[in-house]
Amino acid sequence: MHRWWVFLHVLGVFGFLMAHGVSAYVTMRLPREREPARVSQLLELSASSVGFMWNSIGVLLLGGILAGFTGHFWGQGWIWAAIVVLVAVMAAMFALGTRWAARLRTISAAMAEGTEAVSQHQFEELLRSRQPYALAAVGFGGLAVLLWLMLFKPTLGFGGVPTCEPASGADVTVCAFDDQAFVPDRLSAPAGEAFTVSFDNEDAGVRHNVSIFTDETADRSVFTGELIDGVDEVAFEVPALDAGSYFFRCDVHPASMTGTLEVS
Repeated sequence: MHRWWVFLHVLGVFGFLMAHGVSAYVTMRLPREREPARVSQLLELSASSVGFMWNSIGVLLLGGILAGFTGHFWGQGWIWAAIVVLVAVMAAMFALGTRWAARLRTISAAMAEGTEAVSQHQFEELLRSRQPYALAAVGFGGLAVLLWLMLFKPTLGFGGVPTCEPASGADVTVCAFDDQAFVPDRLSAPAGEAFTVSFDNEDAGVRHNVSIFTDETADRSVFTGELIDGVDEVAFEVPALDAGSYFFRCDVHPASMTGTLEVS
């Protein structure tokens, strides 16, 4: 189920970017405009995307919150930092853009109707404001920070990777909390004798396994564990291996879930 919540979250992000992209384009285009009617039309175009933007924010928040539970992320620093950054960016952009856009909308609409209460010079001075560039800096900077937090998941001093508790009676214990990595990713086992690997799949609704290979090319397999649907815990009986360094991975997620098995 975790993947579906992540899918919903990313879908909301794409929807937000599509809708907010309209406002971003309008904001950066306005400083080059001088016709009141044209400015008014652009501002109306930007306003027309706001509803879809807020709906998309709701979707991405719903998906993100639920993925935080199914992925066991709420005890980690990065997800709380992401919430703080998101709230701060939204507040900053509201403060920087709302009053400026509202004033420009009112003035451009009035001038398009022929009013002489505002001079062309005052109108152009408002268009030359640095507000669009400040909005762009805050928006793109905030998105960059959020992307970094989501991809690299820094601990930021608390939380971090969940603990994989050693299983009773097993020689080796390894856990899967998500589809990003095994915990731990370095294991050790005795040489020349069969051993037991306790595999704890805590990734709800997602299949994982443990397969062992002679090296990172994964050309030669020495053990292939069955696929386990989370949440579940199984014991794999691995045949005796010669001393050396081996490569292990999840066959479902071979690009991200890998590790090293030292047999000695």
